[in-house]
Amino acid sequence: MTSVMTILNVMTSVMRVQGVVRAPSQISRSEQQIADVRILAGSALNVKAVLAMASRCSRNTLFHRFHGFTDGVAYFAALLRDPAGHETHLAWNEARCVGVATIALNAAGTADLGVLVEDRWQRQGIGTRLVASLLPRARDRGVTNLHADVLRDDMFVLEALSRVGPPSVSVELGAVSVDIKLDGALGRQR
Repeated sequence: MTSVMTILNVMTSVMRVQGVVRAPSQISRSEQQIADVRILAGSALNVKAVLAMASRCSRNTLFHRFHGFTDGVAYFAALLRDPAGHETHLAWNEARCVGVATIALNAAGTADLGVLVEDRWQRQGIGTRLVASLLPRARDRGVTNLHADVLRDDMFVLEALSRVGPPSVSVELGAVSVDIKLDGALGRQR
């Protein structure tokens, strides 16, 4: 656990040092597109859009989401058609779905978190926005602990999850298991 937390602290420091503040006139069109991304609740009406988004994802991106090789079609179709025990939000750029996040309710007060963002939209804050949009509803449903499994290659995800609350981290065979106790706040801002 110590080595993981050390890596997290170093990565957080590097990410903060690399951050650059720009004047509004310096914002590119792609950054404006990111600002225009809307987060909405998903439904069965969105199955085609989500499957199209998953088809635009690389095999590597899908592997990192599902921790195995899959196209995600069966999972997403079932998830959106039968939302019992799940809360799913989608990220939209105009009429195109570019990301999806889900919390799946487990034992009393616990939920698993899963996030997938289309390759070209990754690492631009969309996954963070999706997770933040799920938190109020998770708390309304009595969730007190959020769980996520993260591959070791995706340690940057720990930074995003640490904005929700202090992570409890354990290392397991090629993955990091993260648990976050949800408190009354909507997530910490950095």
